[in-house]
Amino acid sequence: MRNLTSYNEDNFRQIEQYEGISVVRFSAPWCPPCQASEEMFSLFVERLDDDIQTGKVNVDQAPVLTTKYEIWGLPSVLIFHEGQLVKRIPGVKSPAVYAQAIADIKKGQ
Repeated sequence: MRNLTSYNEDNFRQIEQYEGISVVRFSAPWCPPCQASEEMFSLFVERLDDDIQTGKVNVDQAPVLTTKYEIWGLPSVLIFHEGQLVKRIPGVKSPAVYAQAIADIKKGQ
């Protein structure tokens, strides 16, 4: 099973310096939609190519990142390419939405 790396202000630089695609989910333990969709998101990342970095951010433990990336709705999935934010997907979405966003980014490479 693929583990989602937990990111915060101390280690998020790994995402910002990664030269490939990164998918990061911002959520909170008190957020019912976040909890309800957590397993679905975990199953989605299991199917991703190994060269795609995946992770999660607990907004309560990373207020600077939450502000920097303007996280207003939870959960929010941010997709980075070569360290740059290229797609923001707020709310609970189907895995197909995330997969399409990644496919679109790969097409543009």
